[in-house]
Amino acid sequence: MKNHTFVRSDLVRGLGQGVLETGFGVFIILISIRFWEAPDFYKAALAGGGSIGLVLTPFAIGVISRNKLPGSKKCMLLLVFVAAFIFAASLSTTVLFFTIFLVFAQICLSQVPSLMIQIYSSVYKAGERGKKISFNLIASTMGGLFSSFLFGTYLDTVEADFRFVLWGMCVAALISSFAVWRMKYDGDSNEISSSRESIFQSICNPLQDFLFVKILLAWMILGFGAIMTFPLRIEYLSREDQLNLSNQEIAFITVAVFFGAKVMSMYMWGKLFDRIHFMKFRILLNFQMMIAILIYFNSTTFMGVIIGSLLAGSVMGGANLAWNLWVTKLAPAGKEKDYMSVHMALTGLRGGAAPFMGYLLERSIGFDGVSYVSVSMILISSILFATTLKETRLVPKS
Repeated sequence: MKNHTFVRSDLVRGLGQGVLETGFGVFIILISIRFWEAPDFYKAALAGGGSIGLVLTPFAIGVISRNKLPGSKKCMLLLVFVAAFIFAASLSTTVLFFTIFLVFAQICLSQVPSLMIQIYSSVYKAGERGKKISFNLIASTMGGLFSSFLFGTYLDTVEADFRFVLWGMCVAALISSFAVWRMKYDGDSNEISSSRESIFQSICNPLQDFLFVKILLAWMILGFGAIMTFPLRIEYLSREDQLNLSNQEIAFITVAVFFGAKVMSMYMWGKLFDRIHFMKFRILLNFQMMIAILIYFNSTTFMGVIIGSLLAGSVMGGANLAWNLWVTKLAPAGKEKDYMSVHMALTGLRGGAAPFMGYLLERSIGFDGVSYVSVSMILISSILFATTLKETRLVPKS
């Protein structure tokens, strides 16, 4: 019964998470372009706000772990802070404060996955995590689809006030917070007892694992290549000298098509994750990602970017699983949170720098040039990943 309550609560959390991810990933950037006419620096900061939080994850989780509250209650409080910062941004009268508050909101939101991965490890067996967590990601996708249609349609109206989008995100954060508060599971006491290490130890211990460090290096190259294209997806569709699509068309391509493909592929990727060597899984994702990027940024038609978005959405269904769960293949029992926090911190470093790099490259070599650089980096990472194909620690566990 307790497990059923957990699953239901996690599905509700997923719906709210989807609204927040769509808001931060698409509509905040779109608002900064079309309502604030923000300079590139502010747009890049908004695109990299979550990444700044990820850099801080080992330190934030170290501090949070000292509190004796269960992990679910810590997540609840973080989501309340997310709602508060988004609401503050809605009251801002300058693009500076609009950006600052939304970056703080993303910093808080980015601490949630490290706590959730420890919770998932307590609730789900190793051989079923991919499939079980895919349900949460499907719910997240559905939340993103619904909000994209709602927000995109509204922003195209003459009387549109972008603050209503932010208020919708506030509601989503509070719903997610309530859902996490209701989670019931058996791992709370283990979390508390395993969090006595110093922050320094929790960072250094995973870095003594050579295989972990080797994969982190490859993931760093992969991440730089992929993330530099993320904010440019909106720029490519919205700029007057490019496709110059309407807000609703942009929402359709970047959310409805993207997340529709993601949700349809999620269950398949979840089952595959549980069955094959992790690096075969990751390399397969990489090759589809390269094709998607090349098609998207070299298309000059509406249908072309739809095909690119379909492929990108499909691959992201598996990429989210890979990003969230790969440390469970390597980390000793009870240390998943430490491994995940290091992984997230490095994700934050590349995620914070890559959007700026993408904007700088686009100015000199254009969108198609950025796509070639991106694909080259993803290919290099695939070669590095291939060197670990014989590692038995990455084989599926029953």
